Amino acid sequence: MTLQDLDAFLRLRETDAALAASLAEPLSIEALIELARGHGFQITEEDVFSAQAREDADAPSAELQRRMADDSRRLRHFIQG
Repeated sequence: MTLQDLDAFLRLRETDAALAASLAEPLSIEALIELARGHGFQITEEDVFSAQAREDADAPSAELQRRMADDSRRLRHFIQG
């Protein structure tokens, strides 16, 4: 539906301990969408990507560099050569 719906769903974890525990674990986008649907929210993959883009746009450059370094380390371990 909208990015606001995703935000509302994520805020729900502040009052729902079971949801907070579920969101603390890594989830695929499909699992996140199904979890949201189970709580009455209709979010889409596009909403998730928009939220990630918004977070990246708001993040300081040092944080973005740290994330890129983490990603490159994972790739180095994944791609043996």
